[in-house]
Amino acid sequence: MKILLTNGTQTEEIYRVKSINPMTDERPGVWTTESVDAKKAALSNRLVPSVYAGISSRIQAMADLPFTIYSVTGDKELDSSDNYKNVIGFLPYPSRTFALTEASLTTSGRAYWFKGTGSRTGKVKELKYWIPSSVTLDSDAAKKGEVKFKRQGVSDLFMGEQVLHTWLIDPDVELGPPLVWPLESAIVAAEANGAISKWVADYMRRGAIKAMLLMVDGMPPKEEADKMENWFNKFMTGAKGLTWRVFNATGIKPTIVGDGLDALRDLSITKELRYEIHQALGTRHLLEDENLATANARERQFYTITIVPDARAIQYSWNEQVLHPMGYHLEFEPERLEIFQEDEGVQAQVFLEMVKGLSEYMTVEAAFQIASEKLDYIFSDEQMAIIKKGVLDKQAKKPDTTPPVEVIEPTPPEVVKAIVELDRWEAKVKAAGKMVTWHAVNISPELVKEIKSGSVTFEQARAMINPVTITPTMEYKSDILTLAEAINKVVK
Repeated sequence: MKILLTNGTQTEEIYRVKSINPMTDERPGVWTTESVDAKKAALSNRLVPSVYAGISSRIQAMADLPFTIYSVTGDKELDSSDNYKNVIGFLPYPSRTFALTEASLTTSGRAYWFKGTGSRTGKVKELKYWIPSSVTLDSDAAKKGEVKFKRQGVSDLFMGEQVLHTWLIDPDVELGPPLVWPLESAIVAAEANGAISKWVADYMRRGAIKAMLLMVDGMPPKEEADKMENWFNKFMTGAKGLTWRVFNATGIKPTIVGDGLDALRDLSITKELRYEIHQALGTRHLLEDENLATANARERQFYTITIVPDARAIQYSWNEQVLHPMGYHLEFEPERLEIFQEDEGVQAQVFLEMVKGLSEYMTVEAAFQIASEKLDYIFSDEQMAIIKKGVLDKQAKKPDTTPPVEVIEPTPPEVVKAIVELDRWEAKVKAAGKMVTWHAVNISPELVKEIKSGSVTFEQARAMINPVTITPTMEYKSDILTLAEAINKVVK
């Protein structure tokens, strides 16, 4: 008996025997009749919507990550992503460069840039992107603890200092790129998800005809079997028009062996596959089942556990292999992203309420310490000394006999938020010794322009933001002193 398996567009003879165990061999592609092209397979995996969205999210996040280039000998700011001037000379498009690096790390665990140097000076003048799959670590040199690279199509080896290389960490690798990376982890789920999508497309393309076995009685000659097979394939290929034919049913019996679209009524498997893909890529915040209450938390988690570690790996390799020898230092600053800018006005209010409540059962110092640890309020030793001194000085004073003053309404949270951001900007300016660009979030663009131009001072800006409690004639107190006075007032 000869058995043919058809899905309506392709037919396969299945009487032949393979030299592998179909119950135990789970290698991807082992049961395909076509040779697997690695590049095509990788491309098809990346084209799965969930994979594409995850990789694109990581690329865009790295491209938008704020950074500053300092002098390697100090904290002098030389360049910034806010007003980039390409001070280092060989990085005209940093967002594209860092995005490509992140794409390489996500899809292969390694990133390579060839250093184009001047013939006389030897300094880096340009970086040329190398496709990760075209570069391999020379095994003989690696055994000696040396880093040398082989480039596809080039016979000579490249020395380690000629190539800017970034590798993800793998505990099973002593020297070189990792054995596992994000896309590699997601491939199993991606292949399954892609196979489902392709199956649905093929099913609809062949006119929604279910897969079936073509059963043939007896052992007909090969010519007769081929004739029937060709006729049936021709009929099934034109099944969209559904031109029915009558033939001897006792001789040929089409038998359905597969399911139709009704098998996909329960789509939980596709949801689970998408979850596995985004879990592997570190992009769970892209799942559509996230609600508003957890969306911001998921996005912060995405940056904290996915983007920031890659940014640190890029920062380390760039500084050690290129920038430090040239006198520069790169530093990514994710804390400048809006997603990390907490509402400090609300947080300070919660802090004060906690200190007030705890002070009824313990000393102010103990209440302050517990509230600080609970809310992750971090103060320097100098700030803590100022607070303790302020509390002691307040307690040492005699009761205030002055008549009560009019109670002032609490400062609105948006005003507090703007004042806090203004303080940070002013501190940055003082540290740099000059006016620096600030990526404002809570200060109006018009006021930012006036401050940068020098027509409005920081003191005047505070008065403009909150004219009720802060005036140009009053001495502005730091946030920590204001907080100490508020605590003393609560305790009293």
